[in-house]
Amino acid sequence: MLIYGFSLGDATLDLNIHDTYYVISKVQIWYGIAHLFAIYGILYWIFINFNRKMINSLTSIHLFSTIIGLIILTILSPLFNQESANFQKENDYEALVFFSQLIIVLIMLLAQFLFFVNMGIGIFRKQG
Repeated sequence: MLIYGFSLGDATLDLNIHDTYYVISKVQIWYGIAHLFAIYGILYWIFINFNRKMINSLTSIHLFSTIIGLIILTILSPLFNQESANFQKENDYEALVFFSQLIIVLIMLLAQFLFFVNMGIGIFRKQG
């Protein structure tokens, strides 16, 4: 992840909220993602060291949906930014891109919720 973040160079993400533009370097976004995975790794490590059992299927769903969602968002993101000749109206293309990204982000947020549910189950479950 960090190698990909370093390869972006000076690429930025521009967010326009009302009268304010927020310009965030994509390298900083990847630093945040790397830190998030480090926190998840530490939490999983703590549960393993204290012999707390988590539900394996929830752990797999959390990890795979987070990783695959990030891969889809990063690899397909440049494709979403290009204009497509197949769409007759620009609004149709923008709506498709928006809803595609929204669905991916909602799936990833659901996966993060499952992580906290899994942690709660692991805390109150008998030691294995």
